[in-house]
Amino acid sequence: MRALFAAAAVRVAIVAAGLLVPTFAAQANEIERNGYTFDYTSTTTTDGATVLAGTIKNSGEPFRFVVRDRLVTGNVDGREVRFRIAKPLNNARQLAAR
Repeated sequence: MRALFAAAAVRVAIVAAGLLVPTFAAQANEIERNGYTFDYTSTTTTDGATVLAGTIKNSGEPFRFVVRDRLVTGNVDGREVRFRIAKPLNNARQLAAR
């Protein structure tokens, strides 16, 4: 059973990596990827991190990811996840630096 939960967390983390989109203010989103539907909000913290929090509609599992540069940390249904994405998100701090 534990292996099933771990596999589910990894699957969701990989699929959710596709959710990582630029954001400037809190906004509600819904996206479908690989047969899963995600309902989430996206906010930017004062230190420039992007927070994605929501629910996987297919299973009802909650998730919360904090994205800083290329590192994503967080949890899926209480299980910790940590992974890297190909390139950092464009957030307000990066745009202000230009």
